[in-house]
Amino acid sequence: MKDNHQAQELQREFKSEILPETFQTDFARRYITSLLAKPFVILTGNSGTGKTRISKQFAEYLEEVSEDGEKNWILAPVGADWTDNTKILGFYNPLANEGQGAYEKTEILKLIERADKEENRHKPFFIILDEMNLSHVERYFADFLSHMETPDLPFHLDGYGELNYPANLFVVGTVNIDETTYMFSPKVLDRANVIEFKPEKKSVMNLFLRPAADTKVLPASDGSAEAFMKLAFEIRGEQSGLDDDALQDIVSLFDKIYEITQKSGYEFAYRTVREIRQYISAAFALDKEHFDLKRAEDEQLLQKVLPKIHGNKKELQQLLDNLENLCKERHLEQSGAKIEQMKGKLAQVQYASFI
Repeated sequence: MKDNHQAQELQREFKSEILPETFQTDFARRYITSLLAKPFVILTGNSGTGKTRISKQFAEYLEEVSEDGEKNWILAPVGADWTDNTKILGFYNPLANEGQGAYEKTEILKLIERADKEENRHKPFFIILDEMNLSHVERYFADFLSHMETPDLPFHLDGYGELNYPANLFVVGTVNIDETTYMFSPKVLDRANVIEFKPEKKSVMNLFLRPAADTKVLPASDGSAEAFMKLAFEIRGEQSGLDDDALQDIVSLFDKIYEITQKSGYEFAYRTVREIRQYISAAFALDKEHFDLKRAEDEQLLQKVLPKIHGNKKELQQLLDNLENLCKERHLEQSGAKIEQMKGKLAQVQYASFI
């Protein structure tokens, strides 16, 4: 196991250019930027598109293994029986320990305990909830949603005591939408960057000719995990290299978006503004030389504003028309394409949503 101090000396900055080829895709870039902006990301898309793979590979890349052989990440498949928080945070079992009682810890709770140790607080720890919506998210995840916004307040668990919510804890949820899953509430979507993965037809068809290997990513040995965590703390601390012109452009765009969405009750508030700023700041910090402000703005309309929009044709038609016109005016191609897709669904079934 490498010495932490030595690792930090080897790698002081986390930049896009240092990442392996696996993470040089547009989807991976958006995922990593989203993690830096806020430690809760939802990955959605059709089954088999690579959502779980990218989250697992990035955790492997920043993998740290303790002397006891414990990793700083866990992949937890969500089950339909996750009806409360015991599947995540455990429970007190009065019959355990020969009737003396004991707290039954989950692997997720153990990872949270490790993340909160003083010697680990400069390293990222990842919880990957695979197929997060196989059960009602609000039933088993309500405590996390609350503590994400008030991380200074600990969990209070009967039979356990207080459990801190570590600042170095990252939660990633993968989502498939079919008849076996549940939709997310606006409360959940508002707290995350929602990234939809839709591979291009050409790349899908190419698999018939050249099957892709599921490449295992080797852990970085240059202090990248510590550098990633350091940059994430800086971004959350409102450090930004954006100049006044960039900030004014952001304000101009999202002022117009606010005016449009407000008319239909989908306006955003303080948290969304803060997280949009943090995402764009993270995009700049990752690759200052090739930073594209318009692309980052486009991604935040797509990932932070559009996911909460849902309703029938009477509710959404004018809203989507106005947003589509704004996208054309400001050349926001990704958001424009998604709005066009939502309008198509609206025309077909009189109802549309992001997911």
